[in-house]
Amino acid sequence: MEVGFQTYDLSEATVTGEELCPLQFDRMEYTPFEEFIHRLDNLPEKPRRVYNYTLAVNGRVANDLMETYLKAPGESSSLLKEALKSPRHYLISRNEDIARPDGKHFELGTFAHEAILEPRRFEHVVVKPKANIGTIRGCVELIRFYADLLKDSRVDIDPAWKLPTLKAIAADMDDKCQNAGYTLIDRTYYDIIRAMKVSFNTYGGGILPRIMPYVKTETSMYGRDASTGLKVKIRPDGMLLKENFGVNAILSVKTTNATSVEAFMRDCAKYRYELAEGMYLKVASEITGRDFTATIMIMAQTVIPFQIAVFYWDAEDLQIGKYKYAQALDIVKQCRDADAWPGFDAKAEEGAHGIIQCKLPDYIKKELLPQYLN
Repeated sequence: MEVGFQTYDLSEATVTGEELCPLQFDRMEYTPFEEFIHRLDNLPEKPRRVYNYTLAVNGRVANDLMETYLKAPGESSSLLKEALKSPRHYLISRNEDIARPDGKHFELGTFAHEAILEPRRFEHVVVKPKANIGTIRGCVELIRFYADLLKDSRVDIDPAWKLPTLKAIAADMDDKCQNAGYTLIDRTYYDIIRAMKVSFNTYGGGILPRIMPYVKTETSMYGRDASTGLKVKIRPDGMLLKENFGVNAILSVKTTNATSVEAFMRDCAKYRYELAEGMYLKVASEITGRDFTATIMIMAQTVIPFQIAVFYWDAEDLQIGKYKYAQALDIVKQCRDADAWPGFDAKAEEGAHGIIQCKLPDYIKKELLPQYLN
């Protein structure tokens, strides 16, 4: 019988001085923070335009609509996050037809996200009058408000018109205002957006208004993963390209209800942002044939005090994200090949019949502290 290392006898075990599963990667593949700051201080006088065809080396690059991107085939970061929960999470998310929010309903997080990428939207916010569209008087007031906003001649309203006709005219003019780039909100949201605008303009001495004209925004990329053969797609909020920044980097915008920087970073881990950011870097590098070596993230609060913060991602976290991206792709590939999509039983050990061994977090041990009772 061959004698090997017995796990029940640790008398001869020694400490190796190394991690059991060290995260081995070359930090030179990522841009150091100090170098990135130096690049920001040396932007060209005017933005240099980078055309999509110069980026489409190993795939397709397009400035298409979000609806087009969502319908296009390919594995996205949101789907791959589900695969890490369980294959069945992925399968359900892949096949579920999720209804898009009503575009006419104002959503603060959506506005903040869009305005950071297109700051002129801050200038086209208009307070809508408190008029009741369920009454003839309210419809007339709204129609006149829309006409003034669009600089159209006032609509000649016939006193014989009934409420349904007036509501239809008001709704049509509301659409025209939104198509013209206006965001119509009530006074409460106006004050919130004004606070966001001030934070956007003043954060870091005005770094965001300075760099945003140089950022290539919301560009879709479509390619194929070489290891698994699966189609992949990304749509980063922005790209900082070498022609302007001296390095190639990804810019992401996240809205949050976190009340502090520390809470936001915990949310980044909770929502597996590292997988998305790692995927963006890897897929963008593969499709464009250039190295994407950094990630900058803009956080916008949707709760008081509605502030903005900017983060530079650590190289180790981005590398972990790349590993998770590769792991998720491998899970999807194996499940597709086997046509088997297990649920949480995939988290159990092999041969354990799906039974997961449970070990609670260490913080429960705090309840073991002594209590001194009189």
